Amino acid sequence: MNKPSHHRRSRLTAAALFPACTLLPAVAQADSVEIYGFIKENVESVRLSGNGRSQSTGRLSNDLSVLGFRGNESLGGGNKAFFQIETNLRMDGTGTSQIGDRNTAVGLSGPWGEFLMGQWEMPLRYVSVYKVDPFTAGIFASNSIMGNGFVTAANGVSPQSFDRRQPNLVQYRTPSWNGLSARIALSMPENRTATTDPIAWSGLASYESGQWYVAWGHEYHGDYYYSGSRDHADRLGLVYSFGGTRLRAAYERLSYEPAPGQSVRRDAWQVAATHAIGPHEFRASYTRGGDAHGNAAQAVGGIGLPGTASGAWQVSLGYGYTLSKRTELWAAYTRLVNDRTASYNLSGNSVPGLKAGDAVSGVGLGITHKF
Repeated sequence: MNKPSHHRRSRLTAAALFPACTLLPAVAQADSVEIYGFIKENVESVRLSGNGRSQSTGRLSNDLSVLGFRGNESLGGGNKAFFQIETNLRMDGTGTSQIGDRNTAVGLSGPWGEFLMGQWEMPLRYVSVYKVDPFTAGIFASNSIMGNGFVTAANGVSPQSFDRRQPNLVQYRTPSWNGLSARIALSMPENRTATTDPIAWSGLASYESGQWYVAWGHEYHGDYYYSGSRDHADRLGLVYSFGGTRLRAAYERLSYEPAPGQSVRRDAWQVAATHAIGPHEFRASYTRGGDAHGNAAQAVGGIGLPGTASGAWQVSLGYGYTLSKRTELWAAYTRLVNDRTASYNLSGNSVPGLKAGDAVSGVGLGITHKF
């Protein structure tokens, strides 16, 4: 290995101060090691209204800041062994985190593709979260509605969520063939109870070349609600770019069996756009969750009761000013309105006390610094 530069030595010395210092002997032997992440904070005001009340709260919010380590070792013939250890940074004094609580895995890669084992986001999430949604995460993001709430959880936990980071995961991703690629993942059935044996798998096929991005994903949950329950999600994503403009869209259908003999189906869609002019970027998104259909007798996550006004909509507007290649100053606004029996909440930093039929809005001013 070449002698590390002073900059590289300082980065590894900084890493030694982190509680993950026991990992450094392995890190030091990798052919290539990177310490990466971002810190994203904003001062925001959120307002909850409906059901005869109105309340506002000012707060400092952490928008899912990240610290990660990743590296690889050449095995010859174009093959590599790799690892990634990614951790949530709790920058505002709320919540908890532990080493490796985000995308963390070990794997092999080569001309044949990539295989990993660990905890990772399910392929369905990649259809739209990073390519279509200009806000990606936090209260301004579309996964307040799309996917019916984000969660990092084992099989059968938070069964309503189709926007998941899943432990006990094995995943294979193909190489790209003229812009075409695919991935498939299985969350191993390690969460058996006395009555259920939950399992999940997810797949994604995508095309990305030049001005276009097109993707379709499917996810299946078995025994998430009861023995024999079968839940499905399908999602389409589309992006077209020209000049400094990106037009974006996503559509999904979620289908659940929340109780024996009961079912519920809900469609949702998002349209969004960004336009960049020099250091300025303007962002806009509109997401609509449709009414529930079926015969379920209870709400499923934010989805309200079939046969009632059970939809919701969310609009988000934003502006970013690039101060450098790693730092952005930004402002954003969002408003989410639930119909009478729906109870979707803002993603990432939800507003406490939300009830079915409530509306919630937020405005924030923040800084994102990547490293």
